[in-house]
Amino acid sequence: MQNPQKYKKGAILFSAGVIFNLFISALLFLGASVLTERGTANGKVLVELSKEKGVQVVETLWGIYKGSAGDVREDSETELKMLAQYDAVDYDLALSFDIPNKSITGINYMRIRAETDTLRTIYVNIYDNLKVDKVGFQNMMRTGINYREAKDIPTWYDAEYIQTKNYLIITLKEGDVPMKGDNIALKIEYSGKPVKKGFDSFSFKEIYGNMYIYTLSEPNWGPVWWPSKDFPDDKADINMRLTVPTGMKGVSNGLLKDTVQNSDGTTTFNWESSYPIATYLVSIVVGNLVYWEDTYTSLDGNKQMPVVYYAFPKDSAKARIDWKPTPDMIKYFAETFGEYPFIDEKYGNCMFGWTSGAMEHQTITSYGYLLITGDNRYDFVNAHELAHHWFGDAVTLKDWKNIWLNEGFASYCEALWKENVGGKNAYFEHMRGFDFGYFSGTVYDPKGFIDNPAIYATIYQKGAWVLHMLRGVMGDEKFFAGCRAYYEKYKYSNAETSDLKAVMEEYHGSSLTYFFDQWVYKGTGRPKYEYSWKFEDFQGQKGSGAYTVRLQLRQVQKENEIEMYKMPVKITVVTEAGDKEFTVFNDQKEQAILLTVDSKPKEVLIDKDGWILKKVAKGTYEK
Repeated sequence: MQNPQKYKKGAILFSAGVIFNLFISALLFLGASVLTERGTANGKVLVELSKEKGVQVVETLWGIYKGSAGDVREDSETELKMLAQYDAVDYDLALSFDIPNKSITGINYMRIRAETDTLRTIYVNIYDNLKVDKVGFQNMMRTGINYREAKDIPTWYDAEYIQTKNYLIITLKEGDVPMKGDNIALKIEYSGKPVKKGFDSFSFKEIYGNMYIYTLSEPNWGPVWWPSKDFPDDKADINMRLTVPTGMKGVSNGLLKDTVQNSDGTTTFNWESSYPIATYLVSIVVGNLVYWEDTYTSLDGNKQMPVVYYAFPKDSAKARIDWKPTPDMIKYFAETFGEYPFIDEKYGNCMFGWTSGAMEHQTITSYGYLLITGDNRYDFVNAHELAHHWFGDAVTLKDWKNIWLNEGFASYCEALWKENVGGKNAYFEHMRGFDFGYFSGTVYDPKGFIDNPAIYATIYQKGAWVLHMLRGVMGDEKFFAGCRAYYEKYKYSNAETSDLKAVMEEYHGSSLTYFFDQWVYKGTGRPKYEYSWKFEDFQGQKGSGAYTVRLQLRQVQKENEIEMYKMPVKITVVTEAGDKEFTVFNDQKEQAILLTVDSKPKEVLIDKDGWILKKVAKGTYEK
């Protein structure tokens, strides 16, 4: 997801303008990346957006200020134990929409597999803004027919259930209790009015005079519009059947298998996805959309995959320009990390009701409509969301403590794309734009994710810096080999930080515990280097043309921070004959370093290119 945005309406926004101008300044100081499209040069993008779309920025801030993300669901130990008794296998979800009343009606055929012989109570996530009307049950192992899909089962038994704030709780009769490994089918019929929570969980929104319906469920707001086992580590297949007023399109994950014109003036769009998907990546967009497509050819040359685009009619011409690089981006990331993970389905961009954000819904990124400018200025957003399909969608976080694995990788891939099209200078410029000077909290298990904007910069930009620094530590060959191995090992499943660390250690050839402890698990700051230097003739031999550089390097960061950051530090000695590069492993609070050069030194630079998140100050050499 490209930094979250939230929008409110009302005259109160304008009366609060002065307050929010001050609030903008404060958040920029804190490095809250939610206020910039990607955090480049701190306020650069915010200034641009403020000039062009000032009202939207104020609305965003108002939403954050009012805590509009809502409370993140906290599950009890009992609930988690009950959920662990089964595995979600697949969903077949049919939805229809009452647009005037902003309500939905749905049937979810849910197939689960018992992980125990004692599964007597089934917990399903659905929030109480929706009303469950009926629950059917069938043990698919006892029907006598091997039904391929739950929706094909002709006979259902009414199940006993209750509905709480966050759960549908189904109680099985003694004769219905499955054996471990049995496939169970649930038919959940429900209706109600979805509510807008989190980053924009479900919305009916008028844009340019047209009504649009869209979703964004991260992290756990899917249950405001559909029932599921709503945890990122339980991936399942999904089919989505969207019945919409004829003239509108219904867009979702996977491949569009067919459309059916119904006699009541509606059209049903039948989408099928055969790759496992986390519930927060399930998406729908409904509305008046212009469609076109391109193709991507697999690296082995054997497959032609559709690259699809859905745009608001007003913006479609500009979108054709902005999205044109997408197949080239897919090829670049495939060459860098491994083949596009959903090669048998599609990749696509679909405009939705956000203004300036985007979300990496699996195979169909939701794209904020004010990002469409017709001049490719937001190509980094396109690259970011596409990269998520390797890191986030295919390799999905095991739990939300590991959110940086999603956003850090995707943000870092922005810089990699810049490097691909503009060279190393463009890469380093992008990374420098990610350094706000201060980051709040730890990269792993960030406190306040979702409802604390200040933490977003840590997840996105510092997360990207972690990977950038790891590349500097390992070198390009080992780093990218490790990334490819990590992707291949955890593709279509889940990973956590320790998994990435283990793979990278394998390719690095030694422990990276020091690195992950100081940059990911424990550290919240950065090293502050103070250095001084002098030079003399090598071994006192005047006229030899060789010189000894004596460098004193100290770390002087605050005592409440990591006392000693261990890092390989690149040192550049600028001489009359050119730059001489050295790498020294800095593992001491105060370190005396001797360097030999074959031309008269003029200056010494610490980490000139910027491989380390740091501060540097130059002092006077002490004898």
